[in-house]
Amino acid sequence: MLPVLALSVIDMGHTAAFGSLAVVAYQLGRMPGSALGGGLAHRIGSAHAALVTHGVIALGSTVAALAPDLAVFMLGAVLVGLGHASYHVARQDQILGVISSGYIARSLTSLAGVWRISNFVGPLLGAGLIAIWGVDAIYWLGTACILVAMAVLGAVGMRGDRRIVRPDHRVSLAQMAREQRHVLTTLGVTVVATGALRQARIAVIPLWATHVGLSPEVATLVFSISAGIDMLLFYPAGLTMDRRGRLWTAIPSSLLLAAGFIALPFTDGVAQVTAAALILGIGNGWGSGLIMTLGADVAPERGRSVFTGIWMILQDVGGLAGPALVSLGAVIALPVGFFAVGGIGLGTTGGFLAWVPRVRPAHQHQVD
Repeated sequence: MLPVLALSVIDMGHTAAFGSLAVVAYQLGRMPGSALGGGLAHRIGSAHAALVTHGVIALGSTVAALAPDLAVFMLGAVLVGLGHASYHVARQDQILGVISSGYIARSLTSLAGVWRISNFVGPLLGAGLIAIWGVDAIYWLGTACILVAMAVLGAVGMRGDRRIVRPDHRVSLAQMAREQRHVLTTLGVTVVATGALRQARIAVIPLWATHVGLSPEVATLVFSISAGIDMLLFYPAGLTMDRRGRLWTAIPSSLLLAAGFIALPFTDGVAQVTAAALILGIGNGWGSGLIMTLGADVAPERGRSVFTGIWMILQDVGGLAGPALVSLGAVIALPVGFFAVGGIGLGTTGGFLAWVPRVRPAHQHQVD
């Protein structure tokens, strides 16, 4: 669904600026969604939280499919974002509960890699569905996939979390934010910036492809190619983080994303647009699981799921700002927002250098 949010709005007859706002609506849902996912995981267990939040995604995709106008469609995008972010935090917390410290990066990048595989397969299926039934068919596919996922999760994914377990202590969002304010206002700034880069990428590839005259199905295919290279890099990135340290993925990822945004407005035609999209895909793929891993590095043991929710809210704030900046730039000229987001990528590199903890490589740990 993600690469066609903007295209759906354009298909309704609205401008590219309104198209970017659909991604903004999705991000508006993500911000409270991260807090919701952390709170649910803290109170009812991470697998139960994942099951509940899946239902929110299904509801949102159904609303988007049936939307008679722009306002209702935006509501559907908000609900998809709400459910997606909640599920993200719940599943992340479930993995952190069972993984030893020497394998954190590989485990979380593998989680991110599973999502990237679906981000590759989804647009490929979507390109065919758009050609046959139109853009709305994507949202029906989304609903169907979520219902299947709920059935699988309910049948085999609840092991170790079948009962609702009440925590021994409750930690509020505000309390956690106060206790962790130093890390949230330093390293957290790079999380906001990285969120801006990654979500702007979702908007700019289909928007620029459409701007230079490519059809919606070709634009979706270009996004899928970018997602394909993104998908291939998750395990090498996690292995590098565990063995060499987090900066070995953080710095190249942010620089490549910045280069891709700056290069895209200079492209024209399928080959050039695809080349710029591949740079964005490599940059995003090499940063697979980076934000989750950094969050796991600095999260306190007490109230970890609540901290994870706050950490992902920071990413979601950036994810809202990135597409909004693209949309604002489109009012002047479409490339303006691209260049602005590219500048954020360069600034993010400096933030990583200043604040990423120098974690010991995993090969120094005693792990089997």
